[in-house]
Amino acid sequence: MKLYSTFNHALVAGLLLGAFAFSACEKEDAPACSGAPSVERISTPTNRTEGLTNGKLADWVIIQGSNFCGVSQVLFNDVEADLKDAYITPTEITLRIPRVVPKNVSNMVTIVSDAGSTETAYTLSIPSLEVAGMSNEYTPAGQRMAVVGKNFDLYGISVTSGKVLWNGTPLTVTRATSDSLYFTVPANATPGATLKVIDANNVEKAVPGRYKDDRNIVFGYDQGGSIWGGNTYITQGPIPAPINGSFIRVITTVNEWVWTEFSTSNQLTLPNAVVANPSGYVLRFEMNTLKPFSTSGIKFVIDGDANTYTWTPAVPFNTRGQWSTRTVNLTDIVKNPLEPTRTLHEFKFVFHGPGTLDADIAFDNFRIVPKD
Repeated sequence: MKLYSTFNHALVAGLLLGAFAFSACEKEDAPACSGAPSVERISTPTNRTEGLTNGKLADWVIIQGSNFCGVSQVLFNDVEADLKDAYITPTEITLRIPRVVPKNVSNMVTIVSDAGSTETAYTLSIPSLEVAGMSNEYTPAGQRMAVVGKNFDLYGISVTSGKVLWNGTPLTVTRATSDSLYFTVPANATPGATLKVIDANNVEKAVPGRYKDDRNIVFGYDQGGSIWGGNTYITQGPIPAPINGSFIRVITTVNEWVWTEFSTSNQLTLPNAVVANPSGYVLRFEMNTLKPFSTSGIKFVIDGDANTYTWTPAVPFNTRGQWSTRTVNLTDIVKNPLEPTRTLHEFKFVFHGPGTLDADIAFDNFRIVPKD
């Protein structure tokens, strides 16, 4: 009987404590192995009696059966589990499912031993590669930007594999995590550039948004116009450093449920396509919190209170002094059709909500752009 009992992680020891106690009693009376392995059920470590037919990457499971002596391989689809952290007895294999995306999905678990092999059905849900956008679409050339999303590590996108393309040209990825790929914005970057991510299997995925997308900016602040055409809150920095000329920095105490305007106008035009089909567009802007946005709310209102979306932070939102691109689906604001014959539209962006906010927040580049 071969026992793999090397435990490299405290988590393993804690998770398997119950399994050890139970299995230790079994080992002395365990029947000898006599043939190829056979699987009775797959269960969680905390509920041995309920069999599972599906699970997720990185789950801990117990494979229950017989003849597990001399097991040399356990594969989920075509991905081999690391048996260094597994605990194997003649009747149980306790191990963690590899957090690796298979190349070929069979929805089977395969167990191989010196005496033969067996397969049993087990379906793993495979998370998709999610690319959410650029961390800051207005990052100046020569500065660090990130593509943000989920599961970059699962799809082999790292500093050594996978790619980030800037208008088709590969960039050097300087740091990679499961949710962010960092690089330097090219010195010759021009507005409108698009990005792609290519995973380790050469599958492409477009990055939503465009670099310095200046289409249909409704509040840009380079020519005034923060509140009803005025200059309130408009600054050129230096704190925070500007990313596209003038911007607004709202430094004030927003008392509970006090209507506090920061960008309003009734003299704004909208393309006919936006009026006719708001579901095809998003409101996008850059935001920089010098103090966390922790309470109150931000209301986006277009042509009357019936078309209002309120962003109330469930947890404090804090960019820690860095510019960050935010996106709101236009249909989250525009719930009723806009009047197609209306030539000028009214926008009100205000703080209004519960709790007193000690605001120090900057905004720039409010724009309505096509949804990717």
